[in-house]
Amino acid sequence: YDYTIFDEEYGNHADRVKEMIWKTAMRLLDLGVDVVLDWSLWNPERRQKWVTRITEAGADYKLYYLNIPQLVLHQRLAERNEARPEGTHFIPAAELDRFRTIFQPPTEEEALHLVEMHFGHDKPIHNSHLDGDSFLWEGGRTGILLLHGLTATPAEIIPLARLLHAAGYTVSGPLLPGHGTRPEDLNRVTWHDWTWEAEQAYQYLATVCDHVFVGGESTGAVVALYLASQHPEIAGVLNYAPAIQLALPVSDVIKLYAAAPFIEFMPKEQAGGHPRWQGYPVNPLRGVMELIRLGREVRRLLPQIKRPLLVIQGRHDKTIDPESGNIIIDGAESEMTELHWMENSTHVVLLDEELEAIAALTQQFMEQVMNKG
Repeated sequence: YDYTIFDEEYGNHADRVKEMIWKTAMRLLDLGVDVVLDWSLWNPERRQKWVTRITEAGADYKLYYLNIPQLVLHQRLAERNEARPEGTHFIPAAELDRFRTIFQPPTEEEALHLVEMHFGHDKPIHNSHLDGDSFLWEGGRTGILLLHGLTATPAEIIPLARLLHAAGYTVSGPLLPGHGTRPEDLNRVTWHDWTWEAEQAYQYLATVCDHVFVGGESTGAVVALYLASQHPEIAGVLNYAPAIQLALPVSDVIKLYAAAPFIEFMPKEQAGGHPRWQGYPVNPLRGVMELIRLGREVRRLLPQIKRPLLVIQGRHDKTIDPESGNIIIDGAESEMTELHWMENSTHVVLLDEELEAIAALTQQFMEQVMNKG
């Protein structure tokens, strides 16, 4: 599915973009998906080049001509009236409908919004006036590592961190790579970069504290679980709205894999966000794919986690799979586990109205862990 990328729009990057589209087509063919590309803009030589590539890959194919509106960068959607290219077929209506259920073409409004997302952002960070830098607040000999979520900054964990620090804990909250700058930077990192940064923060806390709890919100919770799978000495894991599995059907995950190589950003449902939330107003698509990969890896590693687990989820969270907490608890080998539901909270539970209750549950959980030795 091609958003009609012109050479002049990408200049020296045009060949790279085409190669990414090609790799995506091959990936989908491997998955058994019927791939339909728009051939009508390309001259016969280019079309034959792609036919040769597909043939060499040993894939079964048939070229269909889609006489439907396409997204043209910098222009509005419009019907194109070119003659049907030789050697192609008009796609049967029934098959076109089936294709559209896999890759639904955008509406005109959605298409124009995608163009806006592609060509930059007037405000790369929402609520840039908030303090979203890394922090380390020294306190007692029990440390807590808190990690923020995808596209966010430590600003979203600071309210909980303040309450825990006031209770006497040493609290650290690093800014994860790819965050706090511009959305495109999140497309340039992998989940290994996030876990490496978290590892450095954990190692420091381990040198100044007798016991260290690791935790985080959303993506941060998944990174914390990864650390726990690698460090059996960790005191416990604090999971707030853990994004170990997103609320996405398999068909949508396939769409993300297909789009990630050549679409940088996807709009957020609520780009305005919470007044105390700081982060990107769009979802960098390759960053989202790294979260999905991290979640898959951590689900595989869950049996290695034997330390106490606290899981807190918002009842109105539409971002993660509601079963995320059970996936963690059932998959880990922990003897001490707690799962709590915040009845009035959404995904960003640490900025919602039940923060004080979450802080109380967190302190109670940590005290129980420490009392058990």
